[in-house]
Amino acid sequence: MHRNLRASLRLATTTAMAGALFAASMLPAGAVNVAHGSIASETPASGTPNIRDGRVNALLVMGNRVFVGGTFSTVRNAGSSADITRNFLFSFNASSGVVDTGFTPNLNRAVETLAPGPNGTSIYVGGKFTTTNGQGTPFRRLVRLSASNGATITSFAPNPNDLVLDLKLRNGQLYVGGEFSRIGGATHSGMARLNVDNGNADASFNIQFTDPYVPPTFPGRDPATPVLRVWKFDITPDNSKLVATGNFRRVDGAPRQQIAILDLNASPVSVTNWSTDFFRQTDPNVADQNSIQAAWCIPAFAHYIRGIDISPDGSYFAAVTTGANWLHPSCDSMSRFDLGDYTPNQQPEWVTQTGGDSFHSVLVTGAAIYGGGHQQYVNNPYNPNRCGFCDNPYPGGVARTGFSAHDTRNGMPFTWNPVRNPRGKGVLAMTSTATGFYFGSDTNNIHGLVRQRLAFMPLAGGVTQAPENPYTLPGNFYTAGQIGSPDALLRRSFDGTSFGSAVSLSTGWSNVHGAFALNGRLYTGQSNGTLTVRSFNGTTAGSASSLNLFGLENAPGPQFTIPGTNVPIPGLSTTLPELTGMAIDKGFIYYTVQGDPRLYARGFTQQSQVLSAVLLVPSTGDGVNWGQVRGMTIASGKMYFSLSDGTLNVVNWNGAAYGQGHPTGSVTTIGGPTVDGTDWSSNAFFVYS
Repeated sequence: MHRNLRASLRLATTTAMAGALFAASMLPAGAVNVAHGSIASETPASGTPNIRDGRVNALLVMGNRVFVGGTFSTVRNAGSSADITRNFLFSFNASSGVVDTGFTPNLNRAVETLAPGPNGTSIYVGGKFTTTNGQGTPFRRLVRLSASNGATITSFAPNPNDLVLDLKLRNGQLYVGGEFSRIGGATHSGMARLNVDNGNADASFNIQFTDPYVPPTFPGRDPATPVLRVWKFDITPDNSKLVATGNFRRVDGAPRQQIAILDLNASPVSVTNWSTDFFRQTDPNVADQNSIQAAWCIPAFAHYIRGIDISPDGSYFAAVTTGANWLHPSCDSMSRFDLGDYTPNQQPEWVTQTGGDSFHSVLVTGAAIYGGGHQQYVNNPYNPNRCGFCDNPYPGGVARTGFSAHDTRNGMPFTWNPVRNPRGKGVLAMTSTATGFYFGSDTNNIHGLVRQRLAFMPLAGGVTQAPENPYTLPGNFYTAGQIGSPDALLRRSFDGTSFGSAVSLSTGWSNVHGAFALNGRLYTGQSNGTLTVRSFNGTTAGSASSLNLFGLENAPGPQFTIPGTNVPIPGLSTTLPELTGMAIDKGFIYYTVQGDPRLYARGFTQQSQVLSAVLLVPSTGDGVNWGQVRGMTIASGKMYFSLSDGTLNVVNWNGAAYGQGHPTGSVTTIGGPTVDGTDWSSNAFFVYS
């Protein structure tokens, strides 16, 4: 597992045309979200219906139709003042945006989830309703309806005895999650797999979710009779694994607090060995596990994971939470977990926190991870207070009002900030199409435009993040502030073995402390405590401008300490003048500090130029005396660094993602006063090719 990520997380306790919208959905309802190659526009498309009351809980795109479920009773066509009664469920034409007049199901309570029927002519509807089209038992909580008119398909009658909260259709089988204990004619605790035609339960899927957690202040439930809930789940594109969340603490007898992964290829279906303690409901170090003091997130929720989504390629999933910034970085956060390793004690690859406001939904498109909720800030882990809201950003905090888009590599926010105001409860449902994504909420405004509870964010007008193309060798090797030329930027050709003669390009580099080049830009730490960026073409550097550090120039507070130590995290205004090397790899900046025995890392996204508030320590040695580094860069799988004795050294770089890169193998000295007659001690190294 990651060397220090667990410690880091604890101690660091993120005007389109209507045609662009409606060309989107000419695909059959897919098993997973449609992958995108770019970030969506901040401007919602025109033409979506307006929902006049309640909220949207569920969205389903099927062919050229969009189905919407929730708690509403009235909708209007865009631009119309005529009310259309639609109780809890309606559909509209994706090309025209017009509400379907022929689809008129009649439900008596909320719809929580939707799934396509197996033939494209029907849909499955789950929720709280106890009657459908005037019919009661068995047509309650989970029904199959005609997609054309909303009529009940009576041959499907699973008759769950309690709420249905999530549905997925895969491989001709319907997966169901909720609060039921009986469904499809069989006993099932919170989850079942059903025959798509008659709703009978599949005996080979008999996973037992048990031991529901009931926190001391959980309202509306008697702790003596807790209700087991499977809240949300998702299935990998190859239909081999299912990730389930809820208030359970055991799955088939194995301890699994709030989240578990099932093996769908096993017969019968079984729980995998995958586990994590990141989403524990209670702190294992507190003796009374039923006390308020034991609650890891605010003791008002039986589960705090609110959304989960697997990436279109099946390589990872993202989870979002509520929790009120209580005790642990899992509260009010978004996190990424890679899939493929189904062993115990997994930890997230990265976490970004809001500082005290909830996420309620998540959408992974490959180009971005979208988080919807009522968050005000992201990349905001340093709120010292236990609170259900965040009234200001703390060091690192970036404003993202009720909606945010995140870099998949590090969780950093993109510039995307359409602003949902008011934020309300939040974005509660999202689904992608080939040309954008729909979202549903409980509020009426986005990007300064009225879109009542439903909108489409098109890819047209959005942005594509430039790929991180690190410069490689052979190329040019640059030193700034090298011994003997303290004010100069020097360039030498370098093929990884031999250097050419040094050429002085310009002066004025004595104040530089650490540097790296990326996509035609040169980033440098400065002796005045700033981090600057300028254009660079290999010869000429443009004028420097300071990056917005969003308060990271200040220390976050004495209770926030460097991972593995009791030393408070310093502000970057103190750190940057002491940098002795800097490099970038896979969305993370690595840096060294004079006299400090650690290699540090922080996430960095060039598209928004936001630096992660979370501080990582991927190495405290690996054959390198980090406190004596005087120049460092990473290129072509190797780290090149000089030391205070003037030697130039090289070591293999393991290239690990998520800020966990570090040297591996033996260090080789390739230059120095007694090797090539050069003192390589410098303020900065970087490579440009």
